[in-house]
Amino acid sequence: MVLIGMFLVALVFSFVGSIPPGTINLSVMQLAMLGKKSGALSFALAASVVEFVYAGLAVRFQIFLTENLEIANWFTWISGSVLIILGIYNLIKRPKRKDKTEPNQATGEKRSGFLRGVLVALANPLAIPYWLAVTAYLQSMGWVTLTDSNFLIYVAGVSTGTFLLLVSVIYLGSRFTAIQNNTFLLYRVPGIIFILMGVWTFVQ
Repeated sequence: MVLIGMFLVALVFSFVGSIPPGTINLSVMQLAMLGKKSGALSFALAASVVEFVYAGLAVRFQIFLTENLEIANWFTWISGSVLIILGIYNLIKRPKRKDKTEPNQATGEKRSGFLRGVLVALANPLAIPYWLAVTAYLQSMGWVTLTDSNFLIYVAGVSTGTFLLLVSVIYLGSRFTAIQNNTFLLYRVPGIIFILMGVWTFVQ
């Protein structure tokens, strides 16, 4: 039950964290809107694999920190600061207008979709500091306890959450586009949540 809970916590935070518009979910949406669902699914699978690797690196470093308490104490301040900075960034961020010609750049079937997914996801290394900060928060709250023997369950939850969000983007299509136009829901609410998480990290 503990492992299942850890998996679900990682899945939920990964799903929610992938909602704001970015190169990955916008690329998936472009492929889907062009009717290339097989390519979009391959893209989503590739992006999830890369997310698995990035999250794995972040979690391994997090485990190292928990085994070295002096470093961990300093990193707690760093992770709390990162969360607050992310929150402020989301509060002041103004969404860019979408380029209507951009979908014409989406190409490929399954193989090219997978390759493009790998390349786009690799170009998004911000997943590492994000998962460092979020994992530090989850551990400080006692929601997850990571060890060398169970961290792959947590990372699998992260990867699964990313994949489920991207599949939702593919099949929701225009509805997801409408969600992305809601600045308050996409940026302000996550911004407030990140700030509260950062403050709570300092309190803990």
